[in-house]
Amino acid sequence: MAHTLKDREEALARRLTATGQPKRRRADRYSKPFRSKPKPEGYVFGRPTLYRPEYCQRAIDFMGQGYSVTALAGHLGVAKNAVYEWMAAHRDFGDAVNIGRAARVSALETKLLTTSQGVGVTAAIFALKNADPDEWQDRYNIETKVSVTIQQLSDEELLQIIATARPPLLIG
Repeated sequence: MAHTLKDREEALARRLTATGQPKRRRADRYSKPFRSKPKPEGYVFGRPTLYRPEYCQRAIDFMGQGYSVTALAGHLGVAKNAVYEWMAAHRDFGDAVNIGRAARVSALETKLLTTSQGVGVTAAIFALKNADPDEWQDRYNIETKVSVTIQQLSDEELLQIIATARPPLLIG
């Protein structure tokens, strides 16, 4: 192992005479650490978002025609998950989609009230059940109150009840 400058020079000279060329280190991406340039203040890392503030009004207008959030995503040319991410990240867009949902229900109810054909009425009701399940559902809540009191009976009282009871009819 060459420790001094003189020893290194001698080793290099031996390699040059033996091969005619100096031994080169392989230059690959692991030979030295990657150092990126410092980013300017306010730089946002990652892929740029496709969100635009004008999407708020587009969401209200498009969903007001009766279209769903999934259809809105298709209209904007993005995935449905992107719409939900924008709703969480941009409060104004989330509010716009909620206004659009209300406008969607309004459009579907208007369609239901103005449609006289059976198939159109059924389709409008089906769409409303999915768009606003709180107001358009087939479930009915029925409350039943039952009050039961339990008495402590002795063995003799239980045997007397059994003796006086009619035997069940056997169907055979």
